[in-house]
Amino acid sequence: MTTMAITETGTRDTVDLGSVFKHGWGLFIKDVVHLLIATVVATLLSIVSIGILAGPLCAGLYQMVLGRVKEGKAPRWDDVFAGLDRFWAYLGAALFLVVAIGLAWITVVGGILLGAIWMYVFPLMVDKRMGLGEALGASYRLVRENGFWEHVVLMIFFAVIGSIGGPAFLITLPFQIAATVAAYFLVDGRGEELERA
Repeated sequence: MTTMAITETGTRDTVDLGSVFKHGWGLFIKDVVHLLIATVVATLLSIVSIGILAGPLCAGLYQMVLGRVKEGKAPRWDDVFAGLDRFWAYLGAALFLVVAIGLAWITVVGGILLGAIWMYVFPLMVDKRMGLGEALGASYRLVRENGFWEHVVLMIFFAVIGSIGGPAFLITLPFQIAATVAAYFLVDGRGEELERA
């Protein structure tokens, strides 16, 4: 199955949103119990810590899905703590992204565009152990080279399901992470790893 589609000009690739949702859903369903428990733990600890643990615990959620794809490793719910090994890096990334994208959301369009551009910051930091600055640049390049407007559509979808709120958040967040990881592997030219997962 093709994971990328060539535009009519043949000059650039675009991410296949159908594949993103298909693989994202598959990754979510495969480990749904562990992801839901880990999301509950991450949410509660983030609230209790006034957001301080949100970045590292979010990195742990990404690590759970990335580990499934890269190593075929079934996650455990306590893998959510895997991001604590780079606590300050993930805390800094979360603070930066929340402030920058949060301020851009004042115009709504700005928030969607910036969210799309930096969609892969956490996957890059977790997967390739990048620093924040390097991950910001790499995420921008991946989005620019693989269909900017398709990523904007994906970000709008994430914004819509993220706005549902309430208990549904405990389902929409891990699905969003799984779909982001699926998109990340597709744009990084590693679709075969998704197929194996």
